[in-house]
Amino acid sequence: MGYLNNVTGYRDDLLANRAIVKHGNYALLTPDGLVKNIIPGFENCDVTILSTPKLGASFVDYLVTLHQNGGNQQGFGGEGIETFLYVITGNIEAKAEGKTFSLTQGGYLYCPPGEMMTFSNAQTEDSQLFLYKRRYTPVEGHAPWLVSGNASQLERIHYEGMEDVILLDFLPKELGFDMNMHMHILSFEPGEYAYSVVRTWRQPRLY
Repeated sequence: MGYLNNVTGYRDDLLANRAIVKHGNYALLTPDGLVKNIIPGFENCDVTILSTPKLGASFVDYLVTLHQNGGNQQGFGGEGIETFLYVITGNIEAKAEGKTFSLTQGGYLYCPPGEMMTFSNAQTEDSQLFLYKRRYTPVEGHAPWLVSGNASQLERIHYEGMEDVILLDFLPKELGFDMNMHMHILSFEPGEYAYSVVRTWRQPRLY
């Protein structure tokens, strides 16, 4: 069933590579188990749903491959829904709040609740995205705003003073964002680590 890695058809090792889902806790999905989902609004795209409330998550996220002229012009998001787009590979043209964003690999776009984003593949080759959405919980006196940039331009933070563990923060440190979700890349250089923290939050990370 692995359309991304072309592992399809009969298998010789049925129990060698399996997904693990613990409802409300975590989902470990292997490339061999990713399937294509049909989602309204996505044209000429291969879409895989990674997490949903049916798995116990408070959000929905997707892995999307955009073929030539592929994209979503219907709009991703909605009333009370905040959204995030990250370009894994390729070139994307995204629009929100009347603005146009040319996003290359590492590019990202956050839309506050109620704002719809549209996007399309800006090259003939495939592009790949990570998409995320969740219902926003408002905090009195605070509100998020549109944010866009590229991971290559973010400050590389040595997480908790560890030189080989690098943290990239995509969104501002402000209550309008922090009370709802955190978007990070947390990368580990080759080596051995004693990671001393047991994570208890349920927001997504782009490890």
